[in-house]
Amino acid sequence: MDLDPRRLVVLRAIDRHGGVVGAAAALHVSPSAVSQQLAMLERESGFVLVDRSRRGGQRPLEFTPAGRRLVAHAYELVQVLENAEAELGSLADDITGEVRIAAFFTVLRGFAGTALVELGRTYPALQPRVSNIDDRTAVDDVQAGRVDLALVEDDAQRRRIAPRGLHYEALADDPFRVAVPVGWPEFDDLEAVADRQWIDGPADSATGQAMARVRATTGLALPAPHLCREFTAALAMVAAGLAGALIPGLAVAASAPADVRIVSVPGLGARRIGVVYRRSRNEPTPAVRVVLDLLRTAASAAMAGA
Repeated sequence: MDLDPRRLVVLRAIDRHGGVVGAAAALHVSPSAVSQQLAMLERESGFVLVDRSRRGGQRPLEFTPAGRRLVAHAYELVQVLENAEAELGSLADDITGEVRIAAFFTVLRGFAGTALVELGRTYPALQPRVSNIDDRTAVDDVQAGRVDLALVEDDAQRRRIAPRGLHYEALADDPFRVAVPVGWPEFDDLEAVADRQWIDGPADSATGQAMARVRATTGLALPAPHLCREFTAALAMVAAGLAGALIPGLAVAASAPADVRIVSVPGLGARRIGVVYRRSRNEPTPAVRVVLDLLRTAASAAMAGA
């Protein structure tokens, strides 16, 4: 026996509202939908739940003995759900204070901003404090207690090890694209443009790590006389016709200029966006957990829609 709890909610509505039509009105569905749920619940349980031999005229719906027992459990289930909703509602009222977040532009534009807007709606007493700082120092700021969590990025093939007392959690993989000046020839393979000039990133940046990985796995030169840490700066240089660059999808969506052509090429990999926070007996706090949950949900939605 494998009962779907959602059908028990329908069964309870049938009893509470005097039949299929009343349940349908209360649940904002059609009577046929309620009847279908009832029939499926009977198949799942293996029991006839409604005494159909007594139907007709204006006589009310009556349950069989098995139906009445299941209705009692349905009421208990709905009470558990209502208690859970009430407890979560009171929890939202109890969570107050400040959560300090270190983040960078493309993640704020890509999904963190959405999470913080939802935070304001769901937990109005919780106040986020966002710092747009370099993620090279953000982890130190978390460790020192200056911020509560930091959003960071790496090449997806790199394993980040959090310092003692901190925890690292991956949130999303953001695939790299090739950004080139509109004057470059059409191509669908990186080898066709590998000898042109490129923009590299610092060795500790997601772009620098990705460029090193692509060179190592493909054997392509990708000469890079230019160096940029910020994707906005790299895209501006691409738009000026100076070079090509590997740019992750969220950065492209946030700020790609009109004079840049974006090409999807296999084998480029992705940058991994993650979050670092303190972990101990008392941390993360309930407030930080709330922010983490919203970031996870927003990151998943953003990547699904990319």
